[in-house]
Amino acid sequence: MKEDVRILIIKMSSLGDIIHALPTLYALRQQYPKAHIAWAIHEQFKDVIPLKPWVDEIIIIDKKQLKRLSYWKQLWKLLHDKHFDISLDLQSIAKSAIVAGLSGAKKRYAYWELREGSWLVNTALVGDHKMEHVIERYLDTARALGCDVDDIVFPLPAFIEAEATVTQKLNARGAFIENPYIVMAPGARWAVKEWPISHFVDLGKRLVAAGETVVLIGAKEDADKGRAIVEGVGSDNIVNLIGDTNLKELIEIIRHSALYISADTGPLHIANALKVPLVALFGTTCPERTGPYGGDHIHIIVSPTSRATLEQPLVEDLECMAQITVDTVFDTVKEMRNL
Repeated sequence: MKEDVRILIIKMSSLGDIIHALPTLYALRQQYPKAHIAWAIHEQFKDVIPLKPWVDEIIIIDKKQLKRLSYWKQLWKLLHDKHFDISLDLQSIAKSAIVAGLSGAKKRYAYWELREGSWLVNTALVGDHKMEHVIERYLDTARALGCDVDDIVFPLPAFIEAEATVTQKLNARGAFIENPYIVMAPGARWAVKEWPISHFVDLGKRLVAAGETVVLIGAKEDADKGRAIVEGVGSDNIVNLIGDTNLKELIEIIRHSALYISADTGPLHIANALKVPLVALFGTTCPERTGPYGGDHIHIIVSPTSRATLEQPLVEDLECMAQITVDTVFDTVKEMRNL
């Protein structure tokens, strides 16, 4: 492949999936330092993409417009004018295949798990890690394109202004960025992946009793969960920032934490990318496929009733996550924090 190749990476959502694709970006940039690399993404996730020297440009794809032929025409012109040599579809579903098809790229590749008709547009790059963790599945595409993959590296950007804002928000609530604190994220994209709020309340009580400060994070739709935890714990050492941060601030809160705790959700994968010590709670999804990956900072607790596998990575079991006991999580935290 020529040194100044023009590559379009397509990975538009969701937050955790985009984080999983960052090591592939790293591998491509290491192998092709003179390449022009663009990343197609939805607006709400753009801040997680590192700019130069990693990505030369970010292309925002309006997900609400993707069903409109008039928008296709706009995209066709926008993307053709950039003269891409390769599109690399790391989403491999219909909407990403549309972008690949409109890209004008001479070669359109994807990772092996082509879904929703994306095989009509893309050529699958299949490697030795076909049935392993999704990060390795994505990296197989980089390997196929001539990249040496020696390490799992997440080139996640840092945000100085957001760090200052986070410092102010924590200080206003009696917490301090320079002092150790534990982050808990009680929400998840699907309710079936969530650990019960009553368990978070019990864990929060134990943590503050042990002298820890706990910071709650999450989206606005998790606000009720945050209020329930604050009320249930009943301590000033619970700081509730749920719905009160943007993505950049969320990243900085996690970056400066001493420990991160949650089920399988986007912020968990930010913590992993930042190599923050973490406790990941799994049961209805398969950690061997989408769990935190690539370091000894990771502690995964799997429900004793979990039936999720690499072949069936999501299981609809509303009782599964509740089988992870507070005792199990707290014992893990005590060991990690020397409580």
